[in-house]
Amino acid sequence: MIYQRCLDFDIDIQKVPIPVVPAAHYSCGGVQVDTWGKTSLKCLYAAGEVAATGLHGANRLASTSLLEGLVWGIRAAKDIAANFNGNKPYKESDIPPWQFPERIEEVDPALIHQDWVSIKSTMWNYVGIIRTVRRLERAWADIGYLKNRIDDFYRRAQLVPMVIDLRNGVRTARIVAEAALKNNVSRGAHFIR
Repeated sequence: MIYQRCLDFDIDIQKVPIPVVPAAHYSCGGVQVDTWGKTSLKCLYAAGEVAATGLHGANRLASTSLLEGLVWGIRAAKDIAANFNGNKPYKESDIPPWQFPERIEEVDPALIHQDWVSIKSTMWNYVGIIRTVRRLERAWADIGYLKNRIDDFYRRAQLVPMVIDLRNGVRTARIVAEAALKNNVSRGAHFIR
């Protein structure tokens, strides 16, 4: 199967090695949890790939261990069951309805696609494997500009999944760039020179 897939891309692995390039695997982290899977937000738990339990060193993805996911999943479920009182933390009437402005801007997929290209390119080139303070500062500024523009668009546009995803993506990129900029210690997959 791998041999055929390589041939589909004009790579004969009997004659040349398979090209290998860095991938996004270097992005380690996850949501910080305690031994019961609790996050810092009330009533929010995390387990599995999304959780950073602290069991593994700095160069591991969040929780790639099957046993770790299983143990934290069971512990989170037990803690939820033990502390569940049946009361909702809010009433649906407390949540204000989404307010659409009088003029709703149409969503242009080409513009959204280009914003994604900008976000991905900035993150890959400036917040990638080799980081420098200068690159991180540029990423923080460039993503900040995009974030302001996208937030403005978000307030005027139709609320559709591609708009929500774009807003969440640019905010996540900004947080990652800022966190990397504030961390001046090379550890695990965060290498800064």
